Amino acid sequence: MTEKRETLSRAAMGRAATGRAQAAGAPKRSLAAKLFRRTLPVVMLIVLLIQGSIAWITWTDQRRALERRAGVLTDLTAAAIATPLWYLDRTVFEPQVDALVSDQGFRYARVLDDNDEMLFETGTPPEPGSGAITVARTIIEPQGHIKVGTLEVVFATGELNRIAILQVATAAFAVLLLTGALSITVQFAMRRLVVQPLGRMLRAMRQVEHKSWTTLDEPADDELGQAAAAFNRMVAGLRAGDDARRLLEALQDAQAALVEKNVELETANRQVMESIRYARRIQEGILPDPAVLSPAMTDIALLWEPLDVVGGDYCWMERRDGKCLILLADCTGHGVPGAFMTLVVASELKAILDVASMPAPDLILGELDRRLRARLRQDRPDPGGHDASDDGVDAAVCIYDEAAGTVAFAGAGLSLTVVGPDGVSSITGVRRSLGYRTLPPPGRIPVHLHQVRPGESFHLWTDGVTDHVGGPSRRLFGRRRMAALLAMHADLPLADRLRALTAALDDWRGAEARRDDMTLVAFRPRLSLSRPLADGSTTAGPPTPTPTPTPTPTPDEP
Repeated sequence: MTEKRETLSRAAMGRAATGRAQAAGAPKRSLAAKLFRRTLPVVMLIVLLIQGSIAWITWTDQRRALERRAGVLTDLTAAAIATPLWYLDRTVFEPQVDALVSDQGFRYARVLDDNDEMLFETGTPPEPGSGAITVARTIIEPQGHIKVGTLEVVFATGELNRIAILQVATAAFAVLLLTGALSITVQFAMRRLVVQPLGRMLRAMRQVEHKSWTTLDEPADDELGQAAAAFNRMVAGLRAGDDARRLLEALQDAQAALVEKNVELETANRQVMESIRYARRIQEGILPDPAVLSPAMTDIALLWEPLDVVGGDYCWMERRDGKCLILLADCTGHGVPGAFMTLVVASELKAILDVASMPAPDLILGELDRRLRARLRQDRPDPGGHDASDDGVDAAVCIYDEAAGTVAFAGAGLSLTVVGPDGVSSITGVRRSLGYRTLPPPGRIPVHLHQVRPGESFHLWTDGVTDHVGGPSRRLFGRRRMAALLAMHADLPLADRLRALTAALDDWRGAEARRDDMTLVAFRPRLSLSRPLADGSTTAGPPTPTPTPTPTPTPDEP
């Protein structure tokens, strides 16, 4: 009876083992198939993005080239037919316009008189929405500088569109070809390099489960080889009976080391953040107090919001000899690197302004460019080939002459916006920056002189103000929306205007994160009681009380 029970028990154990072996048999989904499903979308997306980017860049470059060629041809033709059109000599100007037909991109051209009445046309007018390039030039009589007509030329973009469609088709074909190659490669590589070694490991595990101490002989030069070596060590540990104890001790040691490292990292991070917060107090300390300009201003406000705790925007104000200087600088980068650049700018600006009389705006910017290149060693060869500084600044300077009632402006990469009774206008600086090893010096920077009128206010800002991304289509806020916003709040005091601007930018950005430091200076000059203006009017009137300028508050942390 006892032998019969033992026989039945061994048979039950055998059936259980067989059931476990069947349960651990072939998987429902192979690793190769899983890897293929996960890598295929990524590869297809990368190929599509690359081909799409190439097609877009090619299309835009060719379109720009066509636009430039259209502009040059239109300019040359308009200059050539100016005199014949003045004398209405059709035998001369019509053949010259007809000559445009020889250009392969030409579609249509017409000549209008000074009353915009049709004089002559050639070619086929474009259909609405065709995307054709239209160039119009006013025709000026060379001797008298009188408008004698208008030349409009239309160039077709069909060839550009055809090339773009061909590149898209090429991208689709490349995706299909890559999909097939990837499928074959993944299946072969996974089966040879992963699936077969894992199968041998699973069979060895089933044997160990039945107390058959089997080891694996796999190369130890990859992760599977390391796993096989670990399996062999596990088998040896199970044989000795102490592997579980050693594993638990190693796990406890690793956990203790991890906790200790976390404490060290938290301490180091806290110390770094405390240092950066202290650096913010230092950076705020070198910013100007707008109150220094209060005697010459009826209102002034400053908004300074770094992207991180510290930032790369810098502002300076001072008043002497009846003139008020306001400088705004947008340095390379933000955070700690940008803050270091502001210290360099502040140091060099102090040396520039340490003269008897106030320098002109263009001289300040030119000298700042020269000093930055010298301080950052950009005016000498880079011995390392790539390790030297290639940093710089976008900057603008406004000088208000209290006696003359004028604002002199010069900008390198920044502009000045004027808000007045007649609306919003902009004075653009040169499209150059100061510094930068890889860029040439900005050269001559023009000075714009603006006669201040009653009620006008002036605004300087860095590109971090208008570069907020948001809205329904995730676009930049831009200068047009900025101008519209300033016009909407033109009647508010400047501090309230900046608060309304900040709220509008936050609303536009929504869940999007800010991308750059943000600084804006707004000021309204105080005019003398009776001073003639350019249009013959005067600024006579009672003096306006001097407000106490208060910078728009910013949070201590970004």
